Amino acid sequence: MNATYLHIKNMCCQRCIEIIRRLSKSVKLSVISIKLGELVLKGKVSSEDKDDFEKKINQEGFYLSETHQEKVIGHLKTLLLQYRDELMKNEKPIKLSEFIVGHMQMSFSHLSRIFSKSEGVTIERYLLLLRLEKAKELLIQKQLSVTEVSYKLGYNSPQSFITQFRKDVGKTPHEYQLSPLPPRNNIDALTNQYIKQQEHPGEQ
Repeated sequence: MNATYLHIKNMCCQRCIEIIRRLSKSVKLSVISIKLGELVLKGKVSSEDKDDFEKKINQEGFYLSETHQEKVIGHLKTLLLQYRDELMKNEKPIKLSEFIVGHMQMSFSHLSRIFSKSEGVTIERYLLLLRLEKAKELLIQKQLSVTEVSYKLGYNSPQSFITQFRKDVGKTPHEYQLSPLPPRNNIDALTNQYIKQQEHPGEQ
């Protein structure tokens, strides 16, 4: 079966998948599968349909990867999402560097260098942001306690999770859980916010 693979930037959670699914249907694209960072469509997609789809996802804060480096970065981000999910399923996952190199067949130091240059944050920092976004999603669902969320995301203790969450989000997990449902977060916007905080640490 012929298929078209589109790599999509800024997907980070199940809500993102549902948005992409809805937008695909709105332009009558035949979806084979959707996962974080990747959309697989049946057959060859016309340039007109691709342009229409791209305009719609841009309005929601998503973007298609185009250049070779963007595709490498997009693939790496998808792997980081997979690794985050691996942390949730496996108490003793392999090291991040081994996981990445095993899938991309490129040196971790090289990937770290181009990722930091492109995104302005390290691979490790980006993974932390992904874990925090997943934590927000789980907290909003209110099916797990703060302690359960912390262990599910691979933190050594609830206190280390609470400290990290409060440092980056500005609220404790419990306070966030009681807050109104926030809009979907754009991971690139979060990284830009982090960069700005590092450049101007005194500003909120």
